[in-house]
Amino acid sequence: MILTLINISFGIGELFSTTFLILIILSFCVYLYRISKYEKYQKSRYAIACFAIMLMLHLVLFPFLYTLMLKNNPDSFEFKTAIHDNRKQLVLSEWNDDSKNIPYQIKYLENIKLSNYLILNKTLKELEQLTFTKNYIIHADYSLNLPHRNNDFTATIYIFDRKGILKKKLYEGGSQAGLDSMKFGTVITQDINYLKNELHYYKVKKAELDKNNFWTYATLLPYSISSIFTGNMSPLTPLANILYTFHYIIIYCIGIGVFLHFLIRNLELIIRNRKV
Repeated sequence: MILTLINISFGIGELFSTTFLILIILSFCVYLYRISKYEKYQKSRYAIACFAIMLMLHLVLFPFLYTLMLKNNPDSFEFKTAIHDNRKQLVLSEWNDDSKNIPYQIKYLENIKLSNYLILNKTLKELEQLTFTKNYIIHADYSLNLPHRNNDFTATIYIFDRKGILKKKLYEGGSQAGLDSMKFGTVITQDINYLKNELHYYKVKKAELDKNNFWTYATLLPYSISSIFTGNMSPLTPLANILYTFHYIIIYCIGIGVFLHFLIRNLELIIRNRKV
């Protein structure tokens, strides 16, 4: 089970958002832990340090583990119906919006490829001069990239209809020599393959969504934080129950300890002030 969780992969966007959010939370926890070392907080140093550790466990470690478990088995936890259905519908709508035009774009590029079969072997260098076909006007130009970019140049291929209306722009990066020798057909084929891969990605995601596999660390975090008080999510599998119980035993123990520390400190301060 643990090895399965380790092998779970994240999409690039999800990986970035998860990493970014975790780093922000960890930065705050580290800040709290560091100020616990300051001399002016000497009497509360252990309470502040424990509070920082509690936040790290409650906001980072356990929610991340819950996310891995849900990705591996969407039935690890049960959510309130409204939360589950609303989240699923939101994700479905986002993916539909992102993917609905991809089949049209693929078909359109394939039509362009068929309509311009006579110039598919022309290089981008040759297309710097306006090239007229039966239904289109093709033109390519180059732009120099910023110094920190991997590719020196970007070639832009403009595809106009016979009336001069821009219908499509294609982009390709590379060195000057590489772009000069690249063929028009290669650029179109690469774009078609890229779109097909995108479409396949969304189909895979749709299949995962049908299996209720749509939770991410960022979307799960609000519910895992408050679940002990609201019952928004409940563990179902044995491992989920063990982890969930262990999670809140630790949080309660540390939380009660920190609360009692500051309560006692405040009571001592009140008593001291009254004596004065």
